[in-house]
Amino acid sequence: MSAETTFILDGIWGRPRRFLPLCRMIEEAGSRAVLHPYECSGRTPFETLAQGLVDAIRKTGGPVSLVAFSMGGIVARTARLIDPELAIGRAVFINSPHNGSWLACALPFAGVRQLRPNSPLMMQLKDAEWPIPTLAVWCPGDLVVIPGSSARWSRASEHIRCDVPLHPWAVWSRSIRGRVVEFLRRPSVAETALPTANA
Repeated sequence: MSAETTFILDGIWGRPRRFLPLCRMIEEAGSRAVLHPYECSGRTPFETLAQGLVDAIRKTGGPVSLVAFSMGGIVARTARLIDPELAIGRAVFINSPHNGSWLACALPFAGVRQLRPNSPLMMQLKDAEWPIPTLAVWCPGDLVVIPGSSARWSRASEHIRCDVPLHPWAVWSRSIRGRVVEFLRRPSVAETALPTANA
């Protein structure tokens, strides 16, 4: 793996047990998987949620990988907005509303309001640099991320298109989990740049 620890962030009203199969696959591939808990009701501003992730990553003392589902992806991106030097080796975003979701207009909660298209947070994130190798999973018919194309992020280096219009389907899909782990297993740029020892 390109990092010794992989942090996994669930989405709004998360049920992190659904990530246990992915955790097992990540650990079988040689990395430690950590389900990062955060207050996921949609009531807490993203800056507060992101600071908790920043603190957790700093405590590891080394680069981490991130796998973030839905709202968790915006928590992850806001964390790097807070700390642009945050040690993230690779990132995977699964159905994250990178350009917001119109469904967020249906709830008045402070955090959910930040997920609306063109919110101040969305505008800040749009302009923020993201040089991290990233895989984005998206679904054109997503019924939560509206439009589904909001999860197809232009900053991602690779994309997986999922045509099953159930928002959490990509988390349940064994084939997508396999592709996520394969992406995470690739060496980081820093690792590939290390000189090889002479035999």
